[in-house]
Amino acid sequence: MEFTKVKYSVADRIATISMDSPKNMNAFDEVMLDELETALKMSEEDANVKCVLLNSTTSKAFSAGGDVAAMYEGIKNNSREAFTTEFGKSIAKMANVTIAIRKLSKPVVAAVQGACAGAGFNVALACDYVIATQASVYIQAFVKIGLVPDAGGIYLLTRSCGLNKGMELALTGDMIFADDAKTLGFVAEVIEDDDAFAEAAYKRAKKFTYGPSASYAYMKKLAWESEFKGFEEFVKKEVEAQMACGATDDFVEGVSAFCEKRRASFK
Repeated sequence: MEFTKVKYSVADRIATISMDSPKNMNAFDEVMLDELETALKMSEEDANVKCVLLNSTTSKAFSAGGDVAAMYEGIKNNSREAFTTEFGKSIAKMANVTIAIRKLSKPVVAAVQGACAGAGFNVALACDYVIATQASVYIQAFVKIGLVPDAGGIYLLTRSCGLNKGMELALTGDMIFADDAKTLGFVAEVIEDDDAFAEAAYKRAKKFTYGPSASYAYMKKLAWESEFKGFEEFVKKEVEAQMACGATDDFVEGVSAFCEKRRASFK
């Protein structure tokens, strides 16, 4: 497959999947989501791969999450019903990526730089090990535009840092910085020197290639059984909730305010 918004390579038994849409800070559209899912499948099927490193080609962002500018254009150029239908399809694709990460039989290391927002935050949460720069920031931005967390957000977040803290982050949309993210538990390692980050992330992934593949596979399978068995049913309800929110005036106002750079006035 020819990738346009993702770079894929294999070396040292590591499959490196790099999000490569710097113009919009790796905002997720259907092309990127399809390519991410394909790249994850390729890494699963390649017997030479023992670990996956998920990163970004830009230091400004791991991912800004959903493409709000595209949502704005969709709202302006389509009926509410037509937009909501297409929006639901995109949200389902987003969930497919986090499911693929959780079901992958190999460790997935997320290397997070810069903004890690919305669905980008939730993709990082789905990974097995998160290494981040000191300058990385995390935000469940959905509430800012009248949506609910997608890509399994509530499910992943509350299991990562507890129900109360997870709900606090979802309800407020507050920004979390790297050291606090490490304290809360969803970042494993913070690298202070940005220039040393890429090497540090690769070394961390490399360590996993020396480990026992069968053990990794069974650990991930058991983690799925113990914590994620209901995940696929959950994301179906999540898609329904997101479509319901996407059909509201609050969503239109939130997206419009974001793109028009003004404060939203929700009902």
